[in-house]
Amino acid sequence: MKISGRLIKHALLSAALMLTAAVPASAEVNDSDLGIHLRGALGGGRVYLGYVSYSNSTGDLGAGPGATLNVAAMLAYKFIGVEGNMLVGTMGDLEWKDEVAGTEYTFTSKGSGVYSILDLKLGFNLFREEGDMGYTFIYAGPRYWTMKRNQDSLKQDNIEVPTNKKYEANGSGWIIGFRDFSTIGSNDGFAIALQTGLFGGKAPVDDFEWENASQDLKTDQSITLGGEFAAGIALQNIGFSLVGGFRGEANVTTFKDPLAPADEESAFGLGNVTFFVEAGLQF
Repeated sequence: MKISGRLIKHALLSAALMLTAAVPASAEVNDSDLGIHLRGALGGGRVYLGYVSYSNSTGDLGAGPGATLNVAAMLAYKFIGVEGNMLVGTMGDLEWKDEVAGTEYTFTSKGSGVYSILDLKLGFNLFREEGDMGYTFIYAGPRYWTMKRNQDSLKQDNIEVPTNKKYEANGSGWIIGFRDFSTIGSNDGFAIALQTGLFGGKAPVDDFEWENASQDLKTDQSITLGGEFAAGIALQNIGFSLVGGFRGEANVTTFKDPLAPADEESAFGLGNVTFFVEAGLQF
């Protein structure tokens, strides 16, 4: 699945301009108990996908290029906030090193894939002030994710073999965290903006299909961690912000394979580290 960065960029800019034009010129950010915050971001960086079987001490822990599209909408009433956040990412060729009979080789999984993460959040939206876009959102809520990848061929050093294998996984769980948006400057115009966030939780694998073989899993342990840091500008008189920075997250699950001995387990991981540019609008 390929996402046109130019098409998405034009769509986000057009939407931001239309929304800005729709806001009354006399309105101020947070001038009532009810507020809406829309965000849209494009990112690019590295994606990580790994599976280590119970029968191996090493496994397919590949890294490669990937792009992300992240959209979110939050409705705030007084100090209560409700937000929906969807991230969609792509993955290209993945590369890793592994030993075979005592010799280290470079493996490249050639193919493409896509993953998505949906977060539904409920929490406290604190420190809102009239005319100021700043706030701190402390939240918790469910998380749902899915991943699909097609491997066209596998390359071991200079030897490439067609494979046509399919990899799928999905899971669900919960996260808890915070996001802070702070401004330094005038409430009537330009201000410096800082955006930070951190979250953790559990979202283990529910269903798993690796190399065209499905497996029923008994989850042993799971952990999800992520965070972000960005800086940019805010035009507080119209409620518009533009920030750029880094965002990353990782989700790891250990589980019991049906065929594994009682004292052995397998592991699956999915994550990314990206640089992103995000536009936001508050009204």
